[in-house]
Amino acid sequence: MSHRPELQQPSPFRRLVSGHYGLALTYWILYLIVAGIFFVAGSAAVADGNWSSYTLMLGATLTWTFILLFGIQRAYKGEDPGKALGRIAILFLLLNMTNALATLSFI
Repeated sequence: MSHRPELQQPSPFRRLVSGHYGLALTYWILYLIVAGIFFVAGSAAVADGNWSSYTLMLGATLTWTFILLFGIQRAYKGEDPGKALGRIAILFLLLNMTNALATLSFI
């Protein structure tokens, strides 16, 4: 009898972090997960008038954005990493501003 070890499939999150889906899909998914969490939690904080929590969450979101940009810089293998990183940074900046303004609409 031949015993074959069961092939364990890694979890989708582990595949995502290991780069199985490619760099672009990985950083967009990681960015959007945190942006969604910020939108929900930030909107609740603004609705409750809890400005200190909102400010901390906003700072954490910006920190997460810089962590993602650092990861992209290290993983990017193209010809002009500065150009690609600049475009991604601008997109993240605009999306962060839009998300922050959307959460502030609950005032």
